[in-house]
Amino acid sequence: MGKTSSISLELKHILDNTIEGILIIENGFIKNVNKSLVKILNYENEDELIGNLATGILIPTSNKKYLKYNSRTFQEIALLSKTGTIIPAIIKIRTIILHEKECKMVSVLDMSEIKKKEEMLIEQSRLAAMGEMISVIAHQWRQPLNAVASITTRLKMKVKMNKLDKEFVEKKADEISDYLQYMSKTIDDFRDYFKPQKAQSLVTSQELIHDTMRILRTSFENQNISIVIENKKCVPLYLHKNEMIQVIINILNNSKDAFIHREIENATINISFDEKENYQAILIKDNAGGIKNDIISKIFTPYFTTKKSKNGTGLGLYICKSILEKHSNGKIDVENTEDGVLFKIIFFK
Repeated sequence: MGKTSSISLELKHILDNTIEGILIIENGFIKNVNKSLVKILNYENEDELIGNLATGILIPTSNKKYLKYNSRTFQEIALLSKTGTIIPAIIKIRTIILHEKECKMVSVLDMSEIKKKEEMLIEQSRLAAMGEMISVIAHQWRQPLNAVASITTRLKMKVKMNKLDKEFVEKKADEISDYLQYMSKTIDDFRDYFKPQKAQSLVTSQELIHDTMRILRTSFENQNISIVIENKKCVPLYLHKNEMIQVIINILNNSKDAFIHREIENATINISFDEKENYQAILIKDNAGGIKNDIISKIFTPYFTTKKSKNGTGLGLYICKSILEKHSNGKIDVENTEDGVLFKIIFFK
């Protein structure tokens, strides 16, 4: 029976027919594995794994991360496959007695497909934001384009009337140059946001808000929504900048939609910052009337939306939560206030 004799054939049959990968560890060494784990790690058979140190395939994160899956709490971890590929996974560890010896039974769930789907959702959210940003760019370009068209019309009229002079041409050329620089800067602001970004960069919470407002300011001004930003400095943190901007855009746009839908007068969003020894937070508070108490706990659930079907997918806040909890060392909280809602974007140090 070889190396598999450390557990009964009946138990071995049960373990081999589970979806989860399972390994049994004694004193740090792998005593047994099931077929699912062999397949997940791309090995030929279990004998290649049995007898090796468990740390050869289980790579813990730098600080323990946990997530809920199917109402159960698991620890996030990475697996090292036979080919050296890093596989995202979650594990559950139980203590068992096997042949009068204490062992650890580790259940492993491969999260590769789930991670890919989450990345696709985030990309879909980014594309949806891109559509809105294109609308904003069109609005910001309309005035300078009209101005340039007006200047060229006047130049043509001057030519026809034979009244074109050097000073007038230079003045109008300078005006056109100013308008073109403004339009170019608008493109640069949006292009930076949509650049693919894999590595983290050192950024402050204030920079995140500042760069977000460069993108959104015009659309909020058009709706007469005032945004008041606290003047406070926080220490820089290593973050995925564009993903954090995406989170802030989602939250601010939710407030904007609530203001418009409820026709709120004196619509105001207050953005402030909080910093403690072990965390930093961006606080976004509006006066749009808040969220009903019976649904506030559901707003981070995928496909849950309070908007009309054509205007909401129910993925925006779920993606915010995924970005912060699964892609960054952070979380997002929400609570009702006296006249609106308060979102807390928290980054752990």
